Amino acid sequence: MHRPAPQPARALGPTNRLAIHADACIPARFPEMSCRRCADACPTGALVATSEGPELVSGCVDCGRCALACPTEALSVPGFDITPTTSGMISIDCWRVPPRHSPSGAMRVPCLGGLSTAVLAELTAEAEGRPVALLDRGFCARCQAGGSKHPDAHPAETVIDAIQRLLEDCGVAPTTWPRLVALPLPATRMVKGMGEPLLESRVSRRALFTGQALRTSQPASGPRAAPPAQTTGLGRQRLLAALQRLSAAEQPLPARLFPSLTAGSDCADHGICASACPTGALTGYADDTARGLHFDAAACIACDLCTRLCPEQALTLDGSGETATERTPQRLTRHAIRTCPECGAEHSNPEPVCPACRRDRDFARSAFLAFGRQPPASSPQPDAGEAGS
Repeated sequence: MHRPAPQPARALGPTNRLAIHADACIPARFPEMSCRRCADACPTGALVATSEGPELVSGCVDCGRCALACPTEALSVPGFDITPTTSGMISIDCWRVPPRHSPSGAMRVPCLGGLSTAVLAELTAEAEGRPVALLDRGFCARCQAGGSKHPDAHPAETVIDAIQRLLEDCGVAPTTWPRLVALPLPATRMVKGMGEPLLESRVSRRALFTGQALRTSQPASGPRAAPPAQTTGLGRQRLLAALQRLSAAEQPLPARLFPSLTAGSDCADHGICASACPTGALTGYADDTARGLHFDAAACIACDLCTRLCPEQALTLDGSGETATERTPQRLTRHAIRTCPECGAEHSNPEPVCPACRRDRDFARSAFLAFGRQPPASSPQPDAGEAGS
């Protein structure tokens, strides 16, 4: 299926670094489809969910929590794609910590709560047995990006729990799991504001003469440097690739990473679901006798868009990992190709007539009934075509 080239990201505010790829945002593509995940994840209430996508009001602190929550990776904040720069323990520090107080070689990000499972899995793979430490400086309870909703919880706890469960399922030794490490600093050391949000465009006086830019959390070169929404689902691809590197010999990846999608007999082969799928996990196929849907669980991000758009509500998605699913692309439905007896067009509708002729029939029937006349009898209909794998 041909997919249009993605549109460039658009900044959501004049002074913030948060950007949106509107062609990946569910409400921006389908205004009738609501999605509040980014707004609900924002710790400062800076994002408002609208029928055309999120809007930024005020109070954004570039923590990346909204981008982490977005199922289609439509939102992005620079500064979270990081690469180890030391041969010792891999440590990650917050921009609220003055650079001089960060350990030598530490990677610095806008907020530890904005790190994704994909980034943590990649760091674990690249660490090759070295510990990965997210430094807890004790600032979060005082920070707008930290514990405003849950003062006693660190904002990175949820993603750390998630990556540890995945690594455990992959047979990775607990000694190499990313973890929070308490390394408190006095509250007076916390940088006001966001610390270093302008470092990507600012260089020191010495750098001007030496040609060396100030060290920041710049994206690495290669595939990791691509903005997430350039290819919706890139974060998922990165996560699967990193976990595959880490997985013990012949250890399958965790089942929860492979959503299950089933189609009921009500499926009418409209193809709306496949055309809307943001990752290409759901695609159409056709052969000489039938057509239908292919499903690739490895590409599915469980955004639930296909089930919500299906006119017949014939699709059921299970992203819990409790339902067994094939991990390679499989035929999800099969609809026999028919020839419409009225217009001669080929179609895969379960009824003998094509959808266009069915609409004409329904219109004519309504017109007869409006004038109190009995509509002509319809021709007998054979059994419906098959659907389901």
